[in-house]
Amino acid sequence: MTKRAIGILIFFILSFQSLTVEAISSDPSTQTVVPTTYNLELSRWNVYSDGTHPIETTNGINKALQWAHDQGYRIFKLPTGKYLISKGNSPKDPQAQINMVSDMTFSLDDLTIIQKETNGYEGYRTIYVGYGVNNVTLKGGTYQGDKLAHNFSGKDQSYSTGTHEFGNGISSEGAYNLTIDSVKTVNFTGDGISISGSSVGIAGFYGKSYVYGDIDNMGNFINSTSKIRSKIALDFTSPKYKGRKYFAFEQPKGVNSNKYDVYFYSNGKYLSSVKQVRYGADLVQIPVGADAFYPVFSSNDLNNFFVMLFSNDVSRNIVIKNSESAFNRRLGISLVGVDGIEISNSKFHDIKGTPPQYGIDSEAEGFFPNNNLNIKNNHFYNNTGGDIVFADGNTASITDNLFESSIGLYIWKAFPNTTIKNNTFNNGGLTMGGTGVADQNKFNNSQVNLSATSNTLTNATLVNSILNLNNTDPFGSKVENITITNTNTTSLTSLNVGTNPVHLSNITIKGLTKLSTLGGKGTDKNIYDNLIVQDYNATNGTGFPAGTYNNCKFSSTTTESSGLGINQSGKYTFNNCAFNALGKIFTINSLNGEPDINFNNSNFTISKDVGYAAAIYIQGAKQLSFLNSTFTANNLTLKSTPFIKIGSYGGSTKPAQVKSFTIKNSTIKTNKDLDGIHSIDAGTGAPAYTISNNIFVVAKLKLKANDINKDNEVLTQ
Repeated sequence: MTKRAIGILIFFILSFQSLTVEAISSDPSTQTVVPTTYNLELSRWNVYSDGTHPIETTNGINKALQWAHDQGYRIFKLPTGKYLISKGNSPKDPQAQINMVSDMTFSLDDLTIIQKETNGYEGYRTIYVGYGVNNVTLKGGTYQGDKLAHNFSGKDQSYSTGTHEFGNGISSEGAYNLTIDSVKTVNFTGDGISISGSSVGIAGFYGKSYVYGDIDNMGNFINSTSKIRSKIALDFTSPKYKGRKYFAFEQPKGVNSNKYDVYFYSNGKYLSSVKQVRYGADLVQIPVGADAFYPVFSSNDLNNFFVMLFSNDVSRNIVIKNSESAFNRRLGISLVGVDGIEISNSKFHDIKGTPPQYGIDSEAEGFFPNNNLNIKNNHFYNNTGGDIVFADGNTASITDNLFESSIGLYIWKAFPNTTIKNNTFNNGGLTMGGTGVADQNKFNNSQVNLSATSNTLTNATLVNSILNLNNTDPFGSKVENITITNTNTTSLTSLNVGTNPVHLSNITIKGLTKLSTLGGKGTDKNIYDNLIVQDYNATNGTGFPAGTYNNCKFSSTTTESSGLGINQSGKYTFNNCAFNALGKIFTINSLNGEPDINFNNSNFTISKDVGYAAAIYIQGAKQLSFLNSTFTANNLTLKSTPFIKIGSYGGSTKPAQVKSFTIKNSTIKTNKDLDGIHSIDAGTGAPAYTISNNIFVVAKLKLKANDINKDNEVLTQ
């Protein structure tokens, strides 16, 4: 057998036999075994595991980490204990933190604590994964801040007192391939975990460095009066670019667009371009082989032009799992520059002390991008600000989480493209200001607010919760297959419709609300398909937003005495709808404007005696028509009150408020000979109302003199 074959055989044997063996030397002849795990030798590195000697402990861990990395170890394990990390001599002192090295797992057992020394600094870091430190895993243990003993006055040093909101547990600045697994971060004055970008300022450029001109798709200079390009090529010779792959222009002045173009060259020859780069939202990757570039900006004001060039990058491919962040003052996790992060199977709770006080916050303030966030199967509760807030970024998946704080998930306009699926919201709710899709979510004692240019909310169940539609663009909200159930009257309303048109499909609302089941003005363009409202509360005025209702069904409670209401301007059309109540179906008036109403092919049924005034009491309308509809009352014991009454009681001497009324091709059927239609109180100046081609079974007519009574059939039974 050759030496090479022997080496390969030993490699496989050792891989299976020992967890402390990682690989074999690349030289088969030496057969050098590289150990995997280094168990920290406390005395060798002058490290204390009893929570004392912070300076010696911090220095010793850092020296041991670097040595273990240089020796080829891949796991760095601390003995059980408490390790006090120095407060240092200034905020974020780089010597007063554990400085991770690449290609290393920092391993703690469940009983081990990394404790930040009590201090009065505005900010600090406990363990730091800096730019260029890649392929790191933080495994196990508790990272604990000094919140309970922190000197918030800051009087023990000469630094600004401020809000003391930047004392962090785990900090990543531009790291690649970082995993945080089974870690607790608690009691920090700022964030438990901060995942951010890394920035190096390259240079600032004024208009004197630019000329009017553009570059075509072949890399040739062309004339332009609306674009400017740099006079000379910018190159990558600055040592500030060393080891860095991206750059970005920021803080522009004197520009006409929030986007710019970049053209790359190699040895003076055109290589490639990147166009429509957004300030603060995009990074420009340096192509392989490129040695220079020309930026092009939209500007016609060289005198006031200015822009800054940075070598920016973000943390990439981050995993946080099986962890817990709690009792921190500012945030559980802050995302301030990341591309690709998965946060799963973790708990975030009791964040309280200084705003924003959320479990997770995506907010880079337009300097770094936050992209591709995947948050799944986590539990959020008792967070003072809320559970998750997305202030800026792009593209996220939020699935299978349990939200239980006063605000569950809040997405601002600056964060588009979010998928929210199969989550449960208790006592908080969801606000979607950025575009996205929400599907198969459950809401209890919550609010759902849709306010983006476009949202989709489908297959949701809401219990004692409110759905508010305030989309900023016409038909921006797609809402389908929603069930809202009220088990008590804690919700003021169930469904509120804003001022922009919406199209709703298959909405079912069950149970009483404190006020109106439906709310909002609506628009003539609104469409409601298959809206079902069961056991509505009309006592405080359940009204209708304007729009077209197709195949709707409304049924009152068994104790309902007030009718549904339409009392504001707008066009209302009801097609193939059914209304079932005890004795009062509708009160229609012009209290908040004259409604224009059409009922087509609809059914109106009362199960007991007519309630106050009439089953359908019409006191004001621009226009009201009933076509091809049926009106039924088969359980009457009294006949003193009409089914349909036009005009208020005693209104015959007052100006008419119902400007037009028509009922055609319809049937009114009752078991007592009450007035099916009563119009004699319509008021002075009332126009002729049209009552034609109808069938009255038992019910009778009581019309004013000028009404058009044509081709109606009155039957005794």
